[in-house]
Amino acid sequence: VRTRRIADHVRAACFLIGDGVIPGNEGRGYVLRRIIRRAVRDGAGLGIARPFRAELVPHVADAMGDAYPDLRRGIDLLSGVLAAEEAQFRKTFEQGMKRLATAVAELRAAGGTTLPGDVGFTLHDTYGFPVDMTAEILGEQGLGFDRARFDALMDEQRDRARGAMKM
Repeated sequence: VRTRRIADHVRAACFLIGDGVIPGNEGRGYVLRRIIRRAVRDGAGLGIARPFRAELVPHVADAMGDAYPDLRRGIDLLSGVLAAEEAQFRKTFEQGMKRLATAVAELRAAGGTTLPGDVGFTLHDTYGFPVDMTAEILGEQGLGFDRARFDALMDEQRDRARGAMKM
């Protein structure tokens, strides 16, 4: 499943980048960023500890290049964008996974089954670790996540940010 998902996500990323989308925090750029990040997690789940998405771009261009010749012409751009985003997120991912593993170990040692929203918020707000990834990883381990508390903390953070902007 992870291998097929990586293939699908690299192909989708190539088409998005080919259409002028760059990874970002809004709209199509956010969709692209999420696709790339999911592929990073899937690669880690397969035991791949190095950046590899950019290496797959020529295969996408070979497979789809007859119907979409822009893919062949844009291999360098596609590879560059994927490599840069993957390198940036890989650091965040590795650091977040270590912190999440520590939090899970502490949770289990205390006999808990639900990670507090405060922990998820810190992972997200301080370390940039995606909350959906936190929830998914916990679910895979049979643990819950206090999403309501996380959402409340995010609302408080947004309110503080709005207040600071007004000043």
